[in-house]
Amino acid sequence: MKLLPKNAASRAFGAFTRLNIPPFTRWARSAFARYYKLNMAESEYPLSHYKNIGELFIRRLKPGARIIDNAEVVSPVDGVLSQTGTFDGGMQTLIQTKGKLYELKDLLRDDEMATRFDGGAFATIYLAPFNYHRIHSPVKGDLVDASYCPGTLWPVNAGSVERVEGLFCINERLTSHIRLQDGSEILVVKVGATNVGRIGVVYSDDLLVNAGKLDRSKKRLDWQPASNFHFEKGDELGRFEMGSTVILIVDKKIRERHPNLFKSRLGKAVKVGEAL
Repeated sequence: MKLLPKNAASRAFGAFTRLNIPPFTRWARSAFARYYKLNMAESEYPLSHYKNIGELFIRRLKPGARIIDNAEVVSPVDGVLSQTGTFDGGMQTLIQTKGKLYELKDLLRDDEMATRFDGGAFATIYLAPFNYHRIHSPVKGDLVDASYCPGTLWPVNAGSVERVEGLFCINERLTSHIRLQDGSEILVVKVGATNVGRIGVVYSDDLLVNAGKLDRSKKRLDWQPASNFHFEKGDELGRFEMGSTVILIVDKKIRERHPNLFKSRLGKAVKVGEAL
């Protein structure tokens, strides 16, 4: 994997998933659905509607397929909540896996932004290939800004998480910064992975990761909305075009209101809209 040009290979694989060459792409789509045992009963359309793997992967759900809980913070994705923790005593360390840690400032590539989340908490949610891969807002609030951190595209499966130091700090990522009505804040960090690696957001077509649109020469690219973007809990925020991971970062205000936030769901499967 070290020698593989992961970003280029992922773009090539992404182009393959978006091909429309019947009957081959229909066969590939159906084989993908069978292999990963996709739950098409909850999808917006039947399997035959999707022309290729790419369309199938970013399928939407039927209306009402996910119930949005009354809790202040809900899951933005379907996946497994693999790690959680808090930022106490001036430490802003996140757990990648047992024995491997990384720093919030390295994840965000912004020391000032990291300090704003002193006393807060984090949760890491891993999405497997069979999961629904659209991302939704975990809170009711307004988009403040967004940032893109260029990087590579290592896999984010258990093996890579255990082997690759600072995996989430070196993979490409796109962060949405949302402010709640009382001024508290949350970051939704979307981490790319091998094979496609594209991440899109509803608030800007220009912020499309690993599609050749973004300047990769800078350490971090900051983006400001030209108009207000308000999200209700459960509103669509973006999508993964193949696998990956979401890391939620909440500030001290949210953590103080919900001291047990994330803890009861650690190690468990979660779905969009479920209380965390």
